Amino acid sequence: MTIGTPAVDTHAPPVETGKAANRWQYWVFAIPAIVFQFFWGWYPMLIAIFLSMTNAPIRGAITFQGLGNFERLFADPLVTDSFKITFIYAALSITLTFLIPIFVAILLLEMPPNLMRVMMLLWFVPLSGIASTIFWQYLYNEQFGILQYIATGLFGMSPQAFLSNERWVLFWLVFPGMLMFGPGLYYMTGLQSIPKSYYEAAEIEGAGFWRKIWTISLPRLRPIISMTLLFSIIGTMQEFSFPDLMTRGGPNGASRIVVMYMFNILSTGRYGDATALAVMLFIVIMALVLVYRAVYKDDPDI
Repeated sequence: MTIGTPAVDTHAPPVETGKAANRWQYWVFAIPAIVFQFFWGWYPMLIAIFLSMTNAPIRGAITFQGLGNFERLFADPLVTDSFKITFIYAALSITLTFLIPIFVAILLLEMPPNLMRVMMLLWFVPLSGIASTIFWQYLYNEQFGILQYIATGLFGMSPQAFLSNERWVLFWLVFPGMLMFGPGLYYMTGLQSIPKSYYEAAEIEGAGFWRKIWTISLPRLRPIISMTLLFSIIGTMQEFSFPDLMTRGGPNGASRIVVMYMFNILSTGRYGDATALAVMLFIVIMALVLVYRAVYKDDPDI
């Protein structure tokens, strides 16, 4: 062997063989996810698109109707109203239960450790969906609810129509999410992962409290904000259970969102129209997601 020439390991596998093995390992992990997504995502979606152009009967022969179901829905003023209400509900929900917890989480971290733990316990109260709904039904009760007592007994106000006021019903439906649930815990985790040296360097440069939030906290939270905002858009546009249990779409349809109206159509046996409305909602949500992903950048260094 020539001096200075590195020894060659004759037992090492060829590079191409190693790459092939890695590709095989990737597919071993990816195939179950692809199969699951196909049967529980893509396949139902394709079937729904097909059924939206038929009468979609539970039993009997399927009759192809083309775009007839969509034409009826576009001519239905309640469809337009339900989409309008859904957009307002989504905007309120994202504003109150998504944006506000960011600043609440930042303020919590500025508190002394013991006080911060107490506030976190009060803020992140773990309640099931059904228990939370029953709890808020009692709070909003206009005869003996706690909120009614606070408004009339403590503040001397006239009796309040929380869920029977057409102008305010959407706000009161969103309000519980601000207090009882929100992505604030994710923000707390993200904020605690930011190196303290960033803030110390900013303080040396003379940055104040709000300047540190704008230049350090919010940019470092951008990946978490991106993920939670995307889920919030998708979730609020498909909301159903809480508004349905609280108001049943009332008063006078003021809280009848798209999914709720879709179930109303289903209850009348118009399965093709209901499926077409579901496809329309899917298209709207997909358009919002694509626009959001094109506009919002989640890299904190951009």
